[in-house]
Amino acid sequence: MNSINQIVRTLLAPSPEITRMASVRRYTSLFSQEQDAHSLFVIDDGLVKLTRTNDDGNRIVLAMCGSGDIVGEEALGSPSSKYLADAEVISPSSLYRIPRETVIHLAHQDREFAQQLMQFLLLRGQIYAKKIELLCFNDVKYRILFYLAELTTLVRPEPGSTGCHVPITQAELANLVGATRETTSTTLNQLERRGLVKLSRRLLTIPSPSLLRSVASQLFETQAASAKAS
Repeated sequence: MNSINQIVRTLLAPSPEITRMASVRRYTSLFSQEQDAHSLFVIDDGLVKLTRTNDDGNRIVLAMCGSGDIVGEEALGSPSSKYLADAEVISPSSLYRIPRETVIHLAHQDREFAQQLMQFLLLRGQIYAKKIELLCFNDVKYRILFYLAELTTLVRPEPGSTGCHVPITQAELANLVGATRETTSTTLNQLERRGLVKLSRRLLTIPSPSLLRSVASQLFETQAASAKAS
């Protein structure tokens, strides 16, 4: 089955209601928390960060979304629906913006589009469930390795190299994994000494994504065995 961005690109993009946003710059805001949910966005290429702020002003990174992902699914709700998070572009991106009325109409008229929407919403729920599980049952090192490994699947390798740059700061990574910045920094320094990451001011470089995923897998197996033994 085609991914939803392929459906939008080939079948729906000619619609005058759908806007293709090409070469969107980093730090561009797509929408804000509590703003009216006016549109759904389909990511064709690039990365978008979803963050939520509580009443005390504390912020958490909910997800990093890449090609084929949807952000702004709150637009599928009632006309009074609000966005539940901030959405910010964190690497040069191309997206499709579909107004709420058009999304609802397409979901009724195009069966494949509706199926992809439902499949995505189910997957998003599974992702958030996995995040809660990680935060509750795994240590910071594993959470960092897990999310870095996941992020390497969303960015392209550097030309002529198997490594990749992940455009995320240490503070953003700390928010993503639910840890303090100090603990995150200490853990990243340990990983850097092992050659698994290289630290820069506003991004992390992963020299070998396959090695990092292997280390994450081994750590998970060790923790699982330890938990089972106890």
